[in-house]
Amino acid sequence: MGSKKFSEHIDTSAKKLLKSRKQKTTFWQFANVLGVGGWVFVIPVVGGAYFGRYLDKKFGNEGISWTITFIIIGIATGTYNIWHFFIKKSKQ
Repeated sequence: MGSKKFSEHIDTSAKKLLKSRKQKTTFWQFANVLGVGGWVFVIPVVGGAYFGRYLDKKFGNEGISWTITFIIIGIATGTYNIWHFFIKKSKQ
C-alpha cells in the first residue's frame, strides 16, 4: 500500500513539473522574483545598520563601530538568504 501511494505522489509531482515547464514566465513573474530577492537581502542589512547604530549610541564609540560590524553581518545574512531562497529552494 505504501509503494502505491509513493508512486502516485511521484506521478503527481512529475505532472506539476511538466506543467510548470510548459508555462512561459511573464515580466511580472520575473519582477516578483527580483522584488522578493531584493527584500530578502535588504532587510538584514538595514536591520543590522539600525541595530548597530543603536548600540553605538547606547555604549558610545570606543574604537569599535557596531554599525559597520552589523552591516557586514547583515550582508552575510542577506547573501545566505538569497542562496537559500533561490538556489536551495529551486532544487526541491
